Amino acid sequence: MAKDIHAKPFDEGTLIKLELFKLYFREWLPVFTRSQHKQIEIYDFFAGEGTDIEGTYGSPLILLDELKPYCKDFKSNSTNVEIHFNDFSSKKVSKLDLNVNLKLLDCSEENTYNFCKGVNGKTNCPFNVKQHNRDFQSLFATEFSRFKSAPMIPRFMLIDQYGIKHVTTDVFSQLTSLPKTDFIFFISSNHIRRFKEHPGFAAYLDQSKLNFSESRPVECHRVIFNYYKSLLNGGKYFLGQFSIKKNNGIHGVIFGSSHPFGLEKFLSAAWRIDPHTGETNYDIDEDHIRTGQLSMDLFETGTPDKIKKLAAFEEDLINFLKPAKTNQSIYIFALEKGVSISKTNEILSGLEKANKLLFSGDDRRKGAFYLDYNHVKKINIQSK
Repeated sequence: MAKDIHAKPFDEGTLIKLELFKLYFREWLPVFTRSQHKQIEIYDFFAGEGTDIEGTYGSPLILLDELKPYCKDFKSNSTNVEIHFNDFSSKKVSKLDLNVNLKLLDCSEENTYNFCKGVNGKTNCPFNVKQHNRDFQSLFATEFSRFKSAPMIPRFMLIDQYGIKHVTTDVFSQLTSLPKTDFIFFISSNHIRRFKEHPGFAAYLDQSKLNFSESRPVECHRVIFNYYKSLLNGGKYFLGQFSIKKNNGIHGVIFGSSHPFGLEKFLSAAWRIDPHTGETNYDIDEDHIRTGQLSMDLFETGTPDKIKKLAAFEEDLINFLKPAKTNQSIYIFALEKGVSISKTNEILSGLEKANKLLFSGDDRRKGAFYLDYNHVKKINIQSK
């Protein structure tokens, strides 16, 4: 039986996971609020009680906090925001229902959503909150038939599963078939590494495509990420990942979006949490600079260490730029390497200052890069 994480304070790994989710959702929501969609749907399939034992917010209450500042926009645009909270435990659903209702009525003069203040126990917030008490597979199968009939509705899905068994190959295929759906799911990568030979494992993932290195167990979530990428079969879809060391095991997050802008936002959130590699809360590559230690390179060459992931990316980027590429192709290249656009701009600027790159383009000042997907400039970049 899975441990009840709500019966004690959230651990560091859980708090990091929640922060990553919050930062991404904060970027996701305004995109569709500004575009004045008439329907937005949000799913938290493993919502739990809403808080830990100390009252620290879990994903449902974080969602409501992030939504409330947009109440006026939803009202003025006549946008219906449909929120689905689900948990298999009826006890947790009852506690969540209480926490959600208290949250919706928690309005004050200082809040921008004061006009939604509850009256006689009712709230005027423009949210249609639906509580479910169902098994994930059953609920997802029911909802997916509706998703297919209206695929262009913007949807965000959080699947904070226990273990590995819910986001199967089939469920992943269904998620990635939805053109307006972004998702984040949690997976126990270390559990897969340890038990992939178990007879029942094949029901969830294809073990023949999982190539773990016994000498590098800390990289097990990277293996899981590459496994899911292989399921795309080269299709145009954008995945991101984040490894989390939690309770002496390696777990992780998989993100998915059909649009590169979604991955840009996810990587921006991930690099805010981990400014070294944008993908972990621990020293995954034995980067001495990350832990504040000095290696012999500094004493022998006078040059400090570089983060291994960034050093490899810089080399790959230089090779990629032969022959010259457009900004849009560089943008996609960086995202698929898991490097944020701001970090890519920083690296390009450094290469230019070191005279390792030559640029051609009209009216371009030195050091100016435009790797924002919505403001792509046709600037060709050539190696010197």
